[in-house]
Amino acid sequence: MSSCINPSTLVTSVNGFKCLPLATNKAAIRIMAKNKPVQCLVSAKYDNLTVDRRSANYQPSIWDHDFLQSLNSNYTDETYKRREEELKGKVMTTIKDVTEPLNQLELIDSLQRLGLAYHFETEIRNILHDIYNSNNDYVWRKENLYATSLEFRLLRQHGYPVSQ
Repeated sequence: MSSCINPSTLVTSVNGFKCLPLATNKAAIRIMAKNKPVQCLVSAKYDNLTVDRRSANYQPSIWDHDFLQSLNSNYTDETYKRREEELKGKVMTTIKDVTEPLNQLELIDSLQRLGLAYHFETEIRNILHDIYNSNNDYVWRKENLYATSLEFRLLRQHGYPVSQ
């Protein structure tokens, strides 16, 4: 429970806090500030409020804990790991082979949309850094709104301060 005590008046608010009424004009505020000090007290009283929640009455799961723990994945074999590394290598060579800035940006956008960009963060960072630092007025973005917006979005997403 919290209360503000003024020698002249006490007003109780909706939340249970006791405090002074608001003064609306400046003269009243100056008078209150000079002549009537306000003392605020706080006590540690806590009302135990219980929140009644509806139960959805769900049926118990048919999958017990032991069954869920016994499940295994076939994709953890060594063949899948080799295939993953092989595909990562192919994407890495594709990233290195693409030299046009617009094609590089489209490749980065595709990797992000596929959810694979985290595998190639260093390469993506290097490409975007090169595009950001090159002061050339690229022909590919001069009259191409798609290219300009793609460059703007990707640079902004990766933290480069690109002006609008």
